[in-house]
Amino acid sequence: MAKATSVDHDDPTTADETLLRPRRVLTAASLATAMIVIDVSIVNVAIPAIRASLHSGLSTMQLVVDAYAVVMASLVLAGAALVARYGAVRMFRLGVAVFGVTSVLCGLAPDGPALVAGRALQGLGGVLLTPATLVMLTDTYRDPDDRAKAVSVWAMVGGSPVAFGPVLGGALVSAVGWRSIFLVNVPVVLAVLWLSSRHMPPAQPQARHQPQDLPGQLLAVAVLGGIALALTEGRELGFTHPLPACAAAVAVLAAAAFVLRQRTCAHPMIPADLFRAPGFRNFVAAGLLLFAGYYGLVFSLSVYLQQSRGYDPVTTGLCFLPCALPITLMPLVAGRVHARLGAPRVLGIAVAFTLAGGVLLALVGSRAPVGTGVGLVFIGLGFGLATVPQITLVMATAPAHRSALASGLMSAGRSSGTTIGVALLGGLPSTDGILAPALAAVALYLLLALAVATGARRLPAPATA
Repeated sequence: MAKATSVDHDDPTTADETLLRPRRVLTAASLATAMIVIDVSIVNVAIPAIRASLHSGLSTMQLVVDAYAVVMASLVLAGAALVARYGAVRMFRLGVAVFGVTSVLCGLAPDGPALVAGRALQGLGGVLLTPATLVMLTDTYRDPDDRAKAVSVWAMVGGSPVAFGPVLGGALVSAVGWRSIFLVNVPVVLAVLWLSSRHMPPAQPQARHQPQDLPGQLLAVAVLGGIALALTEGRELGFTHPLPACAAAVAVLAAAAFVLRQRTCAHPMIPADLFRAPGFRNFVAAGLLLFAGYYGLVFSLSVYLQQSRGYDPVTTGLCFLPCALPITLMPLVAGRVHARLGAPRVLGIAVAFTLAGGVLLALVGSRAPVGTGVGLVFIGLGFGLATVPQITLVMATAPAHRSALASGLMSAGRSSGTTIGVALLGGLPSTDGILAPALAAVALYLLLALAVATGARRLPAPATA
């Protein structure tokens, strides 16, 4: 890891506070990321208990899950703009504080609508945390190999909730009650705020003196929010229902207006130097396709195992352990082999694993439980191995002064990929088998391979060495 270094803050107070401690930064970023990720899996497990306690309908419970995801997906670019304007550390602390306060509001919610509102407000904290954490790590770990190792730890801690979140959620709900899944965030928030109170990277606002493209930011919110709402609600209500249909229309119109705005505005929200950076668009698209394939398959397999195989939720959760455990551990492997092989090669190997897993699921997953497990192992290996090089390549290909926006675009791509994958693959027939979702995932992974290969070819020669 990088050694502690002396840096200059905007408002230094003591010599001790000007000492950057990379491991403290990494710990704070990792805990915060794990907190916002685990909140998704824990809530899914607690839905039956929440519904019984608050006497709410199924549609309200769907909003409890979706409100958080829609806010995160629609506002992440606006959060990245705030990080660029006011500095990563400042927005990180604000995001942690907002997440903590809204977690208390969720834990004390008297009814379903109040809980939905609290979940939406929780998403506001995540909107600031997501881009700020990556900017903090980029500013702290300047050496590419040190950064890859730091990102591998960050990804491992952030990915652990995928494997262990449902278990922790079930234990908390059974032992204490559903309100504990939100109130448990409070001590974590206090620990992160303490860790981030000193020894953080210096405040380096990237766009404080630049005019802000507020219309562009609002149009981006309309595009991402419309897509997320249309796909999320369309899955439940049908895509011809007025709500998802109107949301899709708003997204299309806003996207056209956004493109026009970016071409004509003197200071666009997505600057031309970022979008034209060699390989940047390809590696952002790789994150979208990676997440679309994985989360779409997880959703489809969950439906298949419970409705066709008759598994209960606990057994279904155990079936995903062959996939979840590699996702937790493989980022550390990626961080260690990064210096030897280079990020593009590591990402290429990860794509090969995911393709192999998708093909196995398509060939034998519907007929043999062992085939399903082996396919999930390969997909878990690929997904876990891909996380670190994809993040590293996105941040490395972006101009240094665009890191906040680059992390926001990457997060927006991943969030959109999750929503798109669940909507597309989840809408395919899976009650009689998983052939259709598996083939769709293979198609997504082939597009992923194309995006990675094209992006790698566009990198400057030293970056691929």
